[in-house]
Amino acid sequence: MWSWDETYFGIDRIELIESALTRPKFAAQYQDADLIEQAATLCYGLIKNHPWRGGNKRTATHLMEHFLLLNGIELTYDLEEMLLLALSVEADDCKVGEIAQWLRGHMS
Repeated sequence: MWSWDETYFGIDRIELIESALTRPKFAAQYQDADLIEQAATLCYGLIKNHPWRGGNKRTATHLMEHFLLLNGIELTYDLEEMLLLALSVEADDCKVGEIAQWLRGHMS
């Protein structure tokens, strides 16, 4: 029998979302991070915190791109490139600095 406990969607730990959402603010305030570095920090925090039951990389990259769009920065990339970026972050092969560098290379 199917139950809600067996689902693969939804919030797993709200405090991890809140933590990731505050990271860009702290980076801006204490590290003088620009918008690109703030977006990279947001993406990294959401992927590494893994706060949802599923869709963490998709949600993290979408929110990162939406954050940039809200601030007037548009990205141009192939979907595969974004997927490789997200997988690299998850595998610990890519940190905030590398995400920021990738973003700078894909600004329209």
